[in-house]
Amino acid sequence: MLNAIRSLLTPAASQRPDPSEYQPVISGNPEEPIDGEELDDAVGSGATREVGEYERVKVYLCFWVLGAGVLISWNALICTFPLLISYLPADSAMRGSLSSILSTVYCFGNLFFLGLAQRHVSTASPAKRLHSSLLLLLVSALVLTYPLLPSLLPHFSPALLLTSLIIISLVLSLATAYLQSSVFALSSLWGSEQTLGVMSGQGGIAVLVSGIQFVLAFVGAIGKKENGVPGGEEASKLAGVGLWAACTLGALACFVASNYLQKQPKYTSVISGKASRASGEDEHTKVKGSTMKILSQNWEVNVAVAWVFIVTLSVFPPITTRILSTHVPTPRLLQPDVFIPLHFVLFNIGDYIGRTYLPAIPSLLLTSPKRILTLSLGRTLFIPVFFACNVTPRSIGNTPFINSDFLYLAIILAFAITNGYMSSLCMIVASSPSLNPRIKDEERDLAASLASFCLVAGLAGGSMASFGVSWAVGGQ
Repeated sequence: MLNAIRSLLTPAASQRPDPSEYQPVISGNPEEPIDGEELDDAVGSGATREVGEYERVKVYLCFWVLGAGVLISWNALICTFPLLISYLPADSAMRGSLSSILSTVYCFGNLFFLGLAQRHVSTASPAKRLHSSLLLLLVSALVLTYPLLPSLLPHFSPALLLTSLIIISLVLSLATAYLQSSVFALSSLWGSEQTLGVMSGQGGIAVLVSGIQFVLAFVGAIGKKENGVPGGEEASKLAGVGLWAACTLGALACFVASNYLQKQPKYTSVISGKASRASGEDEHTKVKGSTMKILSQNWEVNVAVAWVFIVTLSVFPPITTRILSTHVPTPRLLQPDVFIPLHFVLFNIGDYIGRTYLPAIPSLLLTSPKRILTLSLGRTLFIPVFFACNVTPRSIGNTPFINSDFLYLAIILAFAITNGYMSSLCMIVASSPSLNPRIKDEERDLAASLASFCLVAGLAGGSMASFGVSWAVGGQ
C-alpha cells in the first residue's frame, strides 16, 4: 500500500530506463514478428505493475470512504447532542440524560438490526444492501439538515422532541447496521488490506468530526465576551446543520465509491462466488450451522473485539468528560469547554493511528487468538488508571494521584492507540484465512460479519457498563 503511494509521488522521469540500458526485443525467430502479448510481457510489465498499484490505492480509498460512511451518522449525532439539549427547557429533567438515552437507543438499535442483517449475510448481495442502506442514510441526513434541525425540532414540546429523536436514532441505527454488515462482508471477500481500509475510514471520520468540534470550541473560547456570555447563540445551530450537510455529502461519496468498486473485475468474481453459495434448498440450515461453527472457532477474537469496546465505552466519554485540568487557577484555554473537546480530538487521532498504521507493521500483526484476547483483557487496567486522574466532583483538598494534565493526555493517547490497534487486529484476523487457518475461504464474509456483530455488542455492553462506572465514580 505504502509502495503504491510512493510510486504515485515519484516523478515519471525518474522511473524511465537509462537509454544505455536499452536492448532490442526480438522473438525466438528473428524472421517472425514478435507477438503483441510477448511485447507487453517484455516491455510493459513495469507499467502494468504501476497501473495495478494505482488501482489498489483507489480500491483502498473506496473502502476507506465506505468505512467512514459507516460511522459518519454516529459521529454527527453525538456532536449535535449539545444543540439538541439546548432545545429542551432550562428546567427540564431530561437535559442531563438526553445524550445517554439517545446513545443507548442508537447502540442497542444497531445491535438488534445488525443481528437481523446477520441472518442472511452469506446469501444476500452486499451491493443491494449497501445501496439501500446508503439511500436511507442520505434521506435521513437531508431531512435532518433541513427542515428538522434548524426549523422544526426547536419548536417541539419536550415529549414530542424526545419521541422524534428516538425515532431518528433508530432509523440511523438501521441504516448503519445494514451498511456496516455489507461493507465488512464485501471488504473481507476482497482482502485483509481492504478490511484495514474500512477500519481506518471509521477512525478517520471521527478525527474529522472531533477536529471540527475542537476548532469551534477553541474559536468560541477566544471570542467569548468578558462577562462570560457566548458571542453568538446561532453558532451551535449552524455547526449542527453543517455536520449533517457533511453527512449528506459523505453518503453521496459512498455511492461514488460503491459504483467504482462494482466496475472492478474482482468485484464480479467476489459476487459470483457468493451467488454460487446461495443456491440450494437447505441454505438457511447451512448458514445457521456455519454461524455457530465460526462463533466457536473464532471465540477468542470475537470476545476480544467485544471487550475492547466494553472497556472503551465504559469510561470514554462518561468518565473522561468529568476529568478536568489540574491547573489552579485554570487558564482560559484549559477550562472545560476547551479541555474536553481537546481530549476528544486527541483520542480520535490516537485511535486513527492505532487502526491504520500499527497493524500494517509486520512485527505488530499478531495472529495468535489467545495472545490477542490476552491483550484485549489487559486494557481493563485503564479503568482504575482513569479513576486516579482528576475526576470531578472531588472534595476540596483531595489531590488526585495523577496530578498532571500532560500525563492524563498521554494516558488518553495510549488508551486510544490500543483501542484502534486491537479493534483493527481483531477484525483482520477474524476474517482472513491466510492469518487465521480456522477460517475457510468461503467463510470470510460470514466471519467478518460475526466479528462486526461482536464489535457492536461491545459498544452496547460498554454503554450499559458506563452507568455502573459512573455510579462508582460518584460514590468514591
